[in-house]
Amino acid sequence: MKKLKIAFYSTNEFSCPLPKEIIYAPMDLAELVVKELDRRGHDVTLYTSEDSKIEMKKVTAGMISYYKLKNKAMSGGFHDQLQMTLYEQLLASKMYEDSQKGKFDIIHAYHLVPKILPFVNLTKTPTVFTLHDPMNASWNKMINFCQWKNKANYISISDNQRKGMPKLNYVKTVYNGLDLSNFKFQKEPQGYLAFLGRYSKEKGIDTAVQVAIKSKEKLKMAGNIWGGGFYDEKVKPFLKKDEVEDIGFLSRKKLSSFLGGAKALLFPINWEEPFGLVMIEAMASGTPVIAFNRGSVSEVVKHGKTGFVVENEKEMIEAIKKIDQIKREDCRAHVEENFTIKTMVDGYEEAYQRVLKKK
Repeated sequence: MKKLKIAFYSTNEFSCPLPKEIIYAPMDLAELVVKELDRRGHDVTLYTSEDSKIEMKKVTAGMISYYKLKNKAMSGGFHDQLQMTLYEQLLASKMYEDSQKGKFDIIHAYHLVPKILPFVNLTKTPTVFTLHDPMNASWNKMINFCQWKNKANYISISDNQRKGMPKLNYVKTVYNGLDLSNFKFQKEPQGYLAFLGRYSKEKGIDTAVQVAIKSKEKLKMAGNIWGGGFYDEKVKPFLKKDEVEDIGFLSRKKLSSFLGGAKALLFPINWEEPFGLVMIEAMASGTPVIAFNRGSVSEVVKHGKTGFVVENEKEMIEAIKKIDQIKREDCRAHVEENFTIKTMVDGYEEAYQRVLKKK
């Protein structure tokens, strides 16, 4: 395809690459996308923080990442949120100021729609947003504040994600992808069930614990506490090292061995998951997924082939008994065919072309 001049916005909150102690899927993905676009020969300018170490053309607003700054000077709480919004918009305003000079064919804002949407009317250069959140009532209100919302173009990360705002100006669905070199296929599991993610109600950590106990299977859970009261009430009382073990936060380097060692990943979500990166991370490692049928799950997991899509806790328990029916090689192959960096960036290039043809 024609090589494009692309302005790419990830975030001003964190540096790129992300600090090692931070797991933030949209920004991990942003790094993969921008590197691949650059590798393909597009003229990409990344708008990022001053302390970003990524080796490519960068523009900053002369500010270190908010993550570093807030540890030194910020107040916390509500005012912290206001300050962070301003911090993002200072960098975004720099990007749109540059676009007014005709520097770009297209702007790709990879996250933070409400913070950047007010700028899209300030330039003739079209903006494409990648959506990473459920499109619910609050999103309807935020986006509809902008009278020129249809001048923005939106990329969903699953078809299901569109249900909350079906009339938005969608260009294409582009599934998330992985750098498969970071995920080693493991043919033989170690016999435990895995849970990976936020320890929160919407991620279903409490259900995963109860399913493991009722199945008399060991559960290893990795992630971070999201709401201490919920964790203290629904998870902590059930922790026993030989039954339910909390191994805490895992670095990116340890994710593959943790997931690959599991006989199955439990994904009992309690919300409309827009994509669910952990599902493809598990399958890339050879581990089948047992997930509740909400959000994107049925688009990501092939029922009976790479895991089981179930409706409730009882069905999840029954699926665990059948997990040996799933060939771990099929899990890996499914990711190789559908959820790689190549397929993801192919999708973004196609989306750019569709937008530019409408211009």
